[in-house]
Formats: sequence, C-alpha cells, structure tokens
Amino acid sequence: MCPPPLATQDRAVTLSTYLAFLGVAVILAVTPGPDTLLSLRYALVSRRAGAAAATGSSVAMFVWAALAALGLAALFEASDIAYYVVSLLGGCYLLLLGARTCWTARGRFRDAAVISAARLQQATPAQQQSTTPLTPLFAGMATCMTNPKVGLFFLALFPQFTPTSMGPVFAIVVLGGTVVLTVFAYLISVVLLVDAANRWLSNPRVTGWIELVSGLTLLCLGLYMVIAGTLGLLP
Repeated sequence: MCPPPLATQDRAVTLSTYLAFLGVAVILAVTPGPDTLLSLRYALVSRRAGAAAATGSSVAMFVWAALAALGLAALFEASDIAYYVVSLLGGCYLLLLGARTCWTARGRFRDAAVISAARLQQATPAQQQSTTPLTPLFAGMATCMTNPKVGLFFLALFPQFTPTSMGPVFAIVVLGGTVVLTVFAYLISVVLLVDAANRWLSNPRVTGWIELVSGLTLLCLGLYMVIAGTLGLLP
C-alpha cells in the first residue's frame, strides 16, 4: 500500500482553516494521556525535571509529525505487525514507568511516617537534585515515540489541512509545529501549576497519593497496550 498523498485537492490556507486545525491541536493537548502523566510525575520532583519531560514529549511528537508528513508513518497503517510491535514495546515501557512511580510513592508514604516536617524540608532539595534532566527528557521521548497512535493522528490529520502545492514542508513546519507548541504549552502549564502548589505538595502523603494514582494509571495504560499488541500479533 502506498502512503496516502498529503492532500487530495489544492486549497488556500485561510485563517479559519488554521484556527480549525488549532482547535484540534488544543483538544489533543488537553486530552489526558501518558505525556501528561509523565510531566506531572516529574514535576513532583522539580520544575526542571517536569520541563525536561515535557520537552522530551514535544521533541518526539515533532519527529512523529515529520515521519507522517514524509509518509513513513503510513507503515503502521499498512502493516498491522509493525503497529502492534511498537504498541507492545510502548506498553512494556509504560509498565516499567508505572512500577517505578508506584515504588516512589511507597517511599513517600514511608517518609511521611518517619520524617518530621523540618527534616523533610532539608531533604527535599537533595531529592530534587537526584534526578538529572536527561532522565525525564529520555522518558518523555521514549513514551511518545513508542505510541504509534501519535503517528496515525498526524497521518489522518495532515491531508485535511495541507494544500497540495505546499507539500510536506508545510505539514512539518506549520501544522506539526502548531501541534507541538500547543502540547508543549499545555504540559509546561501543568508543570508550573504543580510547582506553584509546591508548598502544599511538599507533604509526602499528598505527593505519595498523586504518584500512586499516576503510577497505577500508567500501569493500566501499559497493560492495555501490551494486551492489544499481543492479541494483534497472535495468528
């Protein structure tokens, strides 16, 4: 199966068309998913870690936009095996992230039981420095790149808004850039919101419950992707 063309007919790029596309991008951004949970989870560690996770997710999303515009993402539409393999790998990675997040939550609850508020304030900076920006950056990129639905989203959306005369460059730079910037702005807003509530969230019981819920959600998403990928690969 050949990759679908970027557009079936030429059309002018109007403000109303772009605003319609922007509306779709906003809906995508605010829809809860692994990227949002990951940014929230690392924002509990520090603002820098949360921003790094948001950056990693955004970079990976731009890569997906480029692959879709160039037709490479059509591989997942043409090949069920490729789609389910990537879905299976992504599910396994989410299971790992979910398990690690739940384990961190366990430590938060333990700290709440044995550490006084004064000692907690002294321990927090060291805990924040224990995570380098590269860790959440890689986690954000890996989570997004192992989600084939992102590629299929761009593959389905680009033909509707890309004039034939403009080709893949317009799709990558303008449309892909719009989605990436919108998602990045939303994720950064989540990180800043968590950072603003840092005094309330400094209570280890509060952060423990947030991380536990985030971890369990990641585990459920990962389990769903693993089951879907496994069933898809079965004869």
